[in-house]
Amino acid sequence: MPSSSYFTSERTNYRVRGSYSLRLARSFGLGDGCFWGKRAKHVFLTFAVVVGTLSSVGCARKVVVPSLENQDLDPAEKTLAAVPLKLGAISGSPGTGAYVVSQNPAAGQQVAANSKVDLVVKLPLQVPSLIGSSVTDAVSVLQGLELKVAFVQQHSSNPFAKTKVASQNPSAGSLVHDGGLVTLTVSTPANVEALVGLAAQEAAYSKLKPEYQKILNLFLGDPGVSRSMADQDMPNSPSAPSPSGTPPK
Repeated sequence: MPSSSYFTSERTNYRVRGSYSLRLARSFGLGDGCFWGKRAKHVFLTFAVVVGTLSSVGCARKVVVPSLENQDLDPAEKTLAAVPLKLGAISGSPGTGAYVVSQNPAAGQQVAANSKVDLVVKLPLQVPSLIGSSVTDAVSVLQGLELKVAFVQQHSSNPFAKTKVASQNPSAGSLVHDGGLVTLTVSTPANVEALVGLAAQEAAYSKLKPEYQKILNLFLGDPGVSRSMADQDMPNSPSAPSPSGTPPK
């Protein structure tokens, strides 16, 4: 049987707990008589629910949605998991090599951790073989695929050689995203000025959009300087090559 000191200690603890609970009840405007009543219990239960709800809402962690555009689908999912966020609905054209073209929520928005991000994806383009093509035909093909073009000159020892694509990067068959850059290494004879005007005589030249004509004119006007549509500030384009073969002034 417990000793008398045990019962004394328990009575003391009971009084302390009861006194604390009574003070708490009074702080809610409850009298001594109704402390143990139904109203007090209801108030305490309501208080506990409200505090728990506010705590869970206040502690919800916010994260910033990362930019996923132009990322392949697998790396995009890993980027989300690291935040942490979850991959939501995927629409568009999923498949091998699919990459992100848009997302919802947009990059930079703040959302609750582990929220879902919906993605729209697209399949990449296959780079065609351009080696051996005339430079104008090659540019026309890239324009049709909405790919950007860059030029690098390669001198030819044959003085009668035509301006042809000697190599390309990426290589034929490579997969690229919309608006990707394809660099053409163009073989030119030493006396390139005699061939500059011939480009304007090709049927494909007249079908080129202004931005494609511009980069081609810049390169043909000075093949020694590499040109790229990826450059943000291209200088003003010289006039189109003269059909007579006279270089632009």
